[in-house]
Amino acid sequence: MGNAHHHTRTDLESGRRITWAGMAVNAALIALKILGGIFGRSKALLADAAHSASDFVSDLLVLIGLHYSMKDGDADHPYGHGKIETLATIGVGALLCLASVKIGLDAALAIHRGDIVSPERFTIIIAALSIVSKEALYQATVRIGRRLKSESLIANAWHHRSDAWSSGVTLVGVTVAVYVPSMKVLDSYAALLVSFFILKIGIDILLGAIKKIIDTSPSAEFMASVGDEIRKEPGVLDCHDLTGRYYASMVRMEAHIEVDPEMTVHESHEIIDRVVSRVRARFDEVATLLIHIDPYVQGGDKKEEGH
Repeated sequence: MGNAHHHTRTDLESGRRITWAGMAVNAALIALKILGGIFGRSKALLADAAHSASDFVSDLLVLIGLHYSMKDGDADHPYGHGKIETLATIGVGALLCLASVKIGLDAALAIHRGDIVSPERFTIIIAALSIVSKEALYQATVRIGRRLKSESLIANAWHHRSDAWSSGVTLVGVTVAVYVPSMKVLDSYAALLVSFFILKIGIDILLGAIKKIIDTSPSAEFMASVGDEIRKEPGVLDCHDLTGRYYASMVRMEAHIEVDPEMTVHESHEIIDRVVSRVRARFDEVATLLIHIDPYVQGGDKKEEGH
C-alpha cells in the first residue's frame, strides 16, 4: 500500500549535502591528525586519525545507501531498495569495530614496549578543533537523518559523535602528557580508551542493522499497539495473525481481520482501506499493511496473535 519513503528531492539533497560536508571535514581532520600525530609525537592523535579515516569511508557508504534506499521498487526489486541502506549501515558498524581493534592494539603495544614520548603542544589545538567540528556534524546529520528516517544517516551521525568523544579523550590525554611530562604515558592510555568508545558504538550499530536485515520483528509492545489500533476500526470484530518485519528503517506488516460474514466484498474492502489508512496515520514507521479478511465466528477458536 504505497512506497516506504515519501521524501522530496530537497529532502534527499539535504542528506547528501551533509554527508559530503562530513567527508570534507573528515578529509581535513585526517590530514591534520596524521601530521600532528607524526610531527607532534602523539599516539592518541594518530589513533584519532584512524577513527576519522573510518568516518570518511562510512560517509562513502552512506552516500551509496542513500542513493539506493530512496529508489522506488522495480521489476527486480518490487519491495524497493531499502535493504541496501541497511547493508551500508552494517558497513559503518563493521568499520568502527575494525578501527577500534587497530587503535587499541597499537596503544597497548606502545604501553607494553614503553615506547612513550611527550607530545608537542600544538596537538592540543588539533584535538580541540576535532571536538568542535565533529559535534557540529553530529547535530546537523542526526537532525536530517531523523527527518528522513534514514538509519544509515543516523548511524553516521553517531560515528561523528564517537569521533568527537574520542577527540575529547585525546585532548585530556595529550594535555596532561604535554604539561606533566612524568605522566606522558597518558597519551597512549587515552588512545586505548578511545578504542573502547569506538568499539561500543560500532557493536551497537552493527547489531541493530543485522537485526533488521534478518527480518527481526518489531517489539511485542509495538505489535500489540498496532493490533489495538486495528480493532478500533468500526466493522472490525477481531484481529489475529498480526506479523511484522523491518525493511531498512520501515516496517512491513500483515494481519487477518474478522468481519461480519454477511458483509459484501465491497464493504469489507472499504474496511481494509480504512484500517490501512488508520494504522499508517498512527504509526509513521509502517510502510505497508497487507490485510486478509476472515468471517467472524463468535466463540470460535482464535489464532494467537503474532503467529
